[in-house]
Amino acid sequence: MNYKVEGNGETLVFLHGLSDNLLYWEFLASSLKEDYQVIRLDFRGHGESELGDGEVTIGQYVNDLTNLLKKLDVGKINLIGFSLGGAVALDFAVKYPKKVSSLVLMSSFFKINEDSKKILIQLKEALESSFEDFYDLILPKVLCPEVINENNEELEVLKGIASQTANTQAYIKAVDACLDFDIEDKLSEIDIPTLILAGKYDGMFELDTQIQLQSKIKDSKLVVFDNAKHNLLVGKNNLEILEIIKDFIKKESK
Repeated sequence: MNYKVEGNGETLVFLHGLSDNLLYWEFLASSLKEDYQVIRLDFRGHGESELGDGEVTIGQYVNDLTNLLKKLDVGKINLIGFSLGGAVALDFAVKYPKKVSSLVLMSSFFKINEDSKKILIQLKEALESSFEDFYDLILPKVLCPEVINENNEELEVLKGIASQTANTQAYIKAVDACLDFDIEDKLSEIDIPTLILAGKYDGMFELDTQIQLQSKIKDSKLVVFDNAKHNLLVGKNNLEILEIIKDFIKKESK
């Protein structure tokens, strides 16, 4: 497993989304490592982590995280997860509630409804064709049209770079892990301070999913970004999300 540990203090663990890697969190990590110990990792088959053998499940990602925390001798953590990473964070919190100080869930899900199932199956079929097909399909679901138009050249360059190292088999297994995930009946057990961040126009896991998630986790808080789809860390949102997370963790640490 590839991972990175920076800074000292209370521990923040960042979990990325499908086809992403630990670099997704570069802005938040570089800003927070001055005050916290920041841990980032690449899920199986993502970034520089090996895929390994056998079936991949959300539970397997949780086991990998558990083993890493044991190796690093880390105690309680604040978990921040995006999309797939949010599902892993939820599962970890249910299984190891005493190890989690707080949860931040960004554009995440607790089960796959019919609309999201159709999207994930389309993404899986695209991955079976090529990473480029997958990239072209997912892009308008995660970014608003104006963001794509304003950054079209850079996004094309990123597609070319990512295609050189993409492990499509790992991404297909990650999609299957998402399709099999359902933790709805466990959400009422979560008694951990939880912050849910959502994009109003999320094309992967719609806003209604985030609203349901907030209603099912006791005393959780929901913040909706009116200018975003699935990927919230865009433009000025980076700074706003940084401050929201800092304020949330400071409040829950008191």
